[in-house]
Amino acid sequence: MTHTLHRITEIYGENDDFVILCMATQKFNDQGAGEKLKKIFKLVADTNPDNLADDNLGGRHTGYTDVEILGHMGDKAYVGAAFSDRSRLKEALRKIKEADLGMSVVVSGNYKAVFDILKEIGLKPHTVNMSLGIYGNKALLPDREVLAISTMCGHGMVTRQRIENIVNKMKSGKLNAEEGGKTLASTCTCGVFNPELAAQILQRVSEKEKE
Repeated sequence: MTHTLHRITEIYGENDDFVILCMATQKFNDQGAGEKLKKIFKLVADTNPDNLADDNLGGRHTGYTDVEILGHMGDKAYVGAAFSDRSRLKEALRKIKEADLGMSVVVSGNYKAVFDILKEIGLKPHTVNMSLGIYGNKALLPDREVLAISTMCGHGMVTRQRIENIVNKMKSGKLNAEEGGKTLASTCTCGVFNPELAAQILQRVSEKEKE
């Protein structure tokens, strides 16, 4: 899943930003997969992820409740979740492993951190994709902190201009960091945008600009 591959969130020496994506393999085991994916959704929900969705409808931060999401899920459901700490990611993966429902599971995050977690719970990755970084005229890129937030949405729904607008509203007292993170997450239907981590970065950017 390359749209979660290019996240740039390690800007303060921290790397607790993880994504889980779960789905059936189309034309292989998708028949009847809906009920299995609903079970996975519920298992992940129990670990209190920072975001959770079925991309075919949307998620918690796009205006839907878990009940509404589950009611919409079918065989082509696409469960996405974001985590801002390793312990909850580890618990979600442990639950999915124990359920053994045969769905494909993709984990994105810091390479070493993910592999350490997989080893601890007895999982071995099937395939590994790695980002080769950014090429081209990097002078055209926004500040790294803005880029860290925008790359949380691999579909380009969180733009530089939206982030700058949120920061301006925070500086004027119209929004706080938590509200800003949730506002940006509202356009991420696949549930991989991390509003908790975004709020932390927004707070630092806002404070820095005030200075």
